[in-house]
Amino acid sequence: EFRASQEQIINSILEGKNVVTILPTGGGKSICYQIPTLLKKGVCLLVSPLIALMNDQVNNLKEKGIK
Repeated sequence: EFRASQEQIINSILEGKNVVTILPTGGGKSICYQIPTLLKKGVCLLVSPLIALMNDQVNNLKEKGIK
């Protein structure tokens, strides 16, 4: 089950719309770009000041075998 607004954000991305999402820490932003990235071809560009969080997420994806 998605948290508030996640499904709308994901669907907008999958529809090819440009999306800017601002959610609080722990608000579930990661799934909003991870699901569309897995379902669509191309590159996902994520701008985030949280380098440590990004490194942690990349490592978790690699552990699951996701490029």
